[in-house]
Amino acid sequence: MSKLFLVMLFLLFLTSGCVGWTSAPSVETNCSLEQTWSVALASLQEFELRSIDQKTRVIETEWIKVQTSRLSGLMNRNLNEERARFVLTIQPENTGQSTVTVKQIREFWSPQGVQSRSWRQIPANEDQERQLAARIQAKLKRAPC
Repeated sequence: MSKLFLVMLFLLFLTSGCVGWTSAPSVETNCSLEQTWSVALASLQEFELRSIDQKTRVIETEWIKVQTSRLSGLMNRNLNEERARFVLTIQPENTGQSTVTVKQIREFWSPQGVQSRSWRQIPANEDQERQLAARIQAKLKRAPC
């Protein structure tokens, strides 16, 4: 019985993939929580916002269509779609500092195959996460804290 449980546990970890293993980039600042919130919000000017919750300190953008690199079928047609959105979380630290965490949620859809009716989550584009975190960090450095 315990061997079966161990095999099942191993298969669960094996099939879970590496999506959750990467850490989202974060920016630490000496600015107050309110200043950090306003800078993070201003850094998302180019995106349409889905939700802004100052109580939980979470900002979410709407889905944006992104260029897919996956081609489908024998003819390598560009029928697939990808979309992404950002989730920013601002957390106060015990030292009076604030931390902004940038996480991208990315999904893939293909008109072919069994799962053609649903979007599937794929790994985030880490470069885009880092670029947004760098933009927030640059704005925070210019802010009078």
